[in-house]
Amino acid sequence: MTLLNKLPVSKNRFGLESVQKYYSNLNIVPGSFGFELVSSDDIYKIITQINPNKASGIDNISGKFLIDGAELLANPICQIVNLSMISRFPKECKMAKVKPLHKKGAKTNPQNYRPISLLPLISKVIERIVLDQVNKYLMAHSILFKYQSGFRSSHSVNTCLSQLSNQILTGFDSNKSTGMVLIDLQKAFDTLDHKILLSKLKILGFNEKTVEWFSSYLTNRNFKIKLANSYSDLGTLDYGVPQGSILGPTLFLLYVNDMKSAMKHCDLRLYADDTCILYSHCDVSSIELCLNNDFNMLCQWFIDNKLSIHFGEDKTKSILFTNKKKNSLKIATEEHEIKQFSSVEYLGCVLDERMTGECMAVKALKKINGKINFLYRQNKFLSYPLKRMLCNALIQPHFDFACTSWYSTLCKSLKDKLQTSQNRCIRYCLGMGNRTHIGIKEFKQINWLPVENRVNQCIAVTAYNFYNGQCPSYINEVFEKTDSSKVRTRRSFHSLKQPQYLKNKSRKALSYIGPKIWNDLDQRTKASLNTNSFKHTLKKKFFEERD
Repeated sequence: MTLLNKLPVSKNRFGLESVQKYYSNLNIVPGSFGFELVSSDDIYKIITQINPNKASGIDNISGKFLIDGAELLANPICQIVNLSMISRFPKECKMAKVKPLHKKGAKTNPQNYRPISLLPLISKVIERIVLDQVNKYLMAHSILFKYQSGFRSSHSVNTCLSQLSNQILTGFDSNKSTGMVLIDLQKAFDTLDHKILLSKLKILGFNEKTVEWFSSYLTNRNFKIKLANSYSDLGTLDYGVPQGSILGPTLFLLYVNDMKSAMKHCDLRLYADDTCILYSHCDVSSIELCLNNDFNMLCQWFIDNKLSIHFGEDKTKSILFTNKKKNSLKIATEEHEIKQFSSVEYLGCVLDERMTGECMAVKALKKINGKINFLYRQNKFLSYPLKRMLCNALIQPHFDFACTSWYSTLCKSLKDKLQTSQNRCIRYCLGMGNRTHIGIKEFKQINWLPVENRVNQCIAVTAYNFYNGQCPSYINEVFEKTDSSKVRTRRSFHSLKQPQYLKNKSRKALSYIGPKIWNDLDQRTKASLNTNSFKHTLKKKFFEERD
């Protein structure tokens, strides 16, 4: 029995009428979006951006072949693309070559393999052209859900977690606790219903011909599994978006875009299919009531849209973030009770109920120290440039990951442990003894900032991106620009409003720390041409001030 066959019977509470009602305030003109034909110059630009090492599809046409022949191939491929956009998606581009990639465990167990789908590169050229036009339309009409952070320009795991942690921490200042339910969907990309998706595209203003093109893109897809030099028999894909495709992620975002219609009280946060709902209030019983109401409605939305929640193995869970005495949070459906945890992992970041950051720091330290120990064992094989490169690639990301969400709330002992681990990295790279003192000279030699200064740099970059309109709209809830007409001093130009929080925990929120760091910067640094220039200027100033 397939996953789709196990779904309960739909009550159609969130059918097409609900979708139309949800989008009614956008004033979308029916049939207003259609494809525009492209030039060979557009195709040439896309071909030259292909990774030459990109694996070929079942047609064995490699990225290097396309790049080397870009000038000759641009025109015929342009004709193929334009013919496709006025008719259908080419049948030859719908065959996927699937390679099984071993993850872990016994190699004789098929469940220990991840299927990697390789599509013809020509199909990706067509998809890129279509995606650019679709994205332009979606942005022009502000269609995508504000708090959807997956597969969107300027959005990331870091921006999502920064806003989420800030909301929880600032809530503590007004004695609010925050309840959250994290929802795990089973194979969401693979069970997407084509008929429902096409109906939603029509409601979103895609004209009849364009909807027919997407129908031809999604249907009659096939795959063959390649093992060594042998291929399996032909398999068919009747549901879901094509794995490894360029259009697939955006189509999924449009499929779940109206999920908010099921919510009456709670906030919804999405990162592609990673879903959580949260509600803040001074009274825990009110939090429990609102979470239960919206969670059960959301369960019905999933059923109507043929998506399945994973209730087993503690996949779907709840947590109560509070500074008060610990309370239980009873969230349940008719058939399942959701287990409450004292800490949860969301998008790779561990959040604990007191928002201390301790669990995340322990996780980061374990990975950092494990990788340093591994590199020490390879010491005799590596030169200084290789050591530094490996530390930058394998270790630095663990210091940086979502650091604006958890570092500021850490106790001093954990901050010291993180700095000690970074010092070990420096000693390793520079070939120094285990007890050698690490000072500003060594930081300058390796061109790294100390951990706390590196985090402050990340916070300053977030503020820079906000000030220059390069971040998600929901960061407007974190930062606010000062009114330029009321600025009295030159230093106050291009500054951020400093909120007044009473509680110490709330003063560790990004909305409090960010303006302090940003407002202390000089005007020349704030006026940097781009993000990279801004980061380099901050680092340069740090070392100059300590010379």
